[in-house]
Amino acid sequence: MKKRTKLLCLLLVFIVILSACGTKSDQKHDSQSEGHTYKRIISLMPSNTEILYELGLGDDVIGVSTVDDYPKEVKDKKQFDAMKLNKESLMKAKPDLILAHESQKATNDKVLKGLKDNGVKVVYVKDAQSIDEMYESFMQIGKVTHKEKASKKLVKETKQNIERVKNSVPDDAKGQKVFMEISSEPEIYTAGKQTFFDDMLTQLKAENSFSNLNGWQKVSKEDIIKQNPDLMISTMGISSSEYQKMIRKRGGFSQIKAVQHNKVKAVNGDEISRPGPRIDDGLKKLKEAIYEQ
Repeated sequence: MKKRTKLLCLLLVFIVILSACGTKSDQKHDSQSEGHTYKRIISLMPSNTEILYELGLGDDVIGVSTVDDYPKEVKDKKQFDAMKLNKESLMKAKPDLILAHESQKATNDKVLKGLKDNGVKVVYVKDAQSIDEMYESFMQIGKVTHKEKASKKLVKETKQNIERVKNSVPDDAKGQKVFMEISSEPEIYTAGKQTFFDDMLTQLKAENSFSNLNGWQKVSKEDIIKQNPDLMISTMGISSSEYQKMIRKRGGFSQIKAVQHNKVKAVNGDEISRPGPRIDDGLKKLKEAIYEQ
């Protein structure tokens, strides 16, 4: 479980970096269906898989990525390495729709173009960097699968759930400075501004300790010490006690306020890193980590 979560976190970083390399010229075209009902869908991103299931299309999903693990039914689906797609393997599964990620235009464009040329519908789902953009993904997937009514309902319900979480934030919240650790040594990565995590912190009246950076960035131990966060949160699939043990071994971290006040915690990385239907649960867990003693 820990390995899978760490792989997903690293995949998230890699995907966002590559997203800037992908072209957007055919994104609008790819997000539209031609009146066809799809019954053999392959989803190459866990968040998109969760959206499909929430829209009632689980039975039509025949394949998922190697890092998909929710809902539990996906374990029975054919798995594909989303970072290194194999055209023959995908064609053998006989999909009629593939939900790809926009970053895959940069990593697997040749393979996906080949599938298009063979009559397979390929839709590039935009990488959501905020909660509002996540709603756009809900609607995009709902449109191409003719589940627009269900996707609108999902957007409405998710918005209501998120508002409940936001309203539960203490009125006297002081905007704690939070460091989000999404991967550890040998390379520590965190979330800067214009990322999903940054938006979640903003929604909760907290401050991202690395809002001076853009996107998902590698940071040094010295950088973290200099930022001196009030709270440190791991999304790597480890427990709070394991993260605390890890932090105690880092030289110089004893001078960080979060360490001094025992504010070193861990949250479920899958719930808060996937821009999908469970994000309200993830936001609630993040709120609890920030505000509960």
